[in-house]
Amino acid sequence: MTGPASATTAARPDDLHRGVTNLVENAVRFGAEVTIRLDVSGTTLVIDVEDDGPGISDARKQEMLEPFVRGDDARTMDESTRFGLGLSIARAIALAHGGELSLHDRKPHGLIARMQLPVSQAPRLAA
Repeated sequence: MTGPASATTAARPDDLHRGVTNLVENAVRFGAEVTIRLDVSGTTLVIDVEDDGPGISDARKQEMLEPFVRGDDARTMDESTRFGLGLSIARAIALAHGGELSLHDRKPHGLIARMQLPVSQAPRLAA
């Protein structure tokens, strides 16, 4: 894992844990190497989960965020449950926290699942 030692956002901890866990489990399932990055950029907290697996084609990235979507490659379906892999759950959790989930290519191959959440602001003291 890379990034700052800590960052703060207003979140439902169990939901956020589930969303990030879904992303990490997918990365571990389809990649041999997984990197988790945390970054704070302005008012946005960014969690990237990167893998070196087969990736998802550009044409399918948005579709793969929908529930129960089955794609053309191994990443899209869990063999044991026959349901989608939880990207839609992670996306719903990000949206519920005022953020978003997006999928990006990792070079030379693989996928970056990026969860962006608003950073909590420290309360201001009255002047």
